[in-house]
Amino acid sequence: MKNTKNKKGFTLIELMVSIAIIGILTAIITTNFTSSKAKSRDAKRVSDIAQIQLALSLYFDRCNSYPPGIITSSKAQNCLATFGDFIQVIPTDSGTSYTYVHNTSLGVTTDYVLRATLETNSSALSDDIDDASRPAWAGGNVIACGATPDASPNLYYCVSPR
Repeated sequence: MKNTKNKKGFTLIELMVSIAIIGILTAIITTNFTSSKAKSRDAKRVSDIAQIQLALSLYFDRCNSYPPGIITSSKAQNCLATFGDFIQVIPTDSGTSYTYVHNTSLGVTTDYVLRATLETNSSALSDDIDDASRPAWAGGNVIACGATPDASPNLYYCVSPR
């Protein structure tokens, strides 16, 4: 008869404790990784908005007006350039474009608001414009950039001409 008391190996309890510890560590790492991915997508959105804003500035320098839209075929009145002449590829966010609204005064687009929705409450939100910091436009051509009606904070990142 063999002596089973001197066998070397792990007990069932030791294995269960090891598996539980690995599970807890995996949950912690997955949560941090998900939050990091959201922050990186937000950073890309802010960067994309800056690229579009630069192209809009270049367009304004050439045409003395902002384009009626940010699609490549958009032309302002009396301007031969299209918005696509100033930006090769218009960035999109998960297959959808950013929200662009322009203000037309006397037939010339003189102002705009460009908006993206962020996933996390990042520091970029303190640098953007809010509803209270921009003038009201005639004709009601506006998009929300401030707090939602139920007073909960939204994550709209809005910019206008610099």
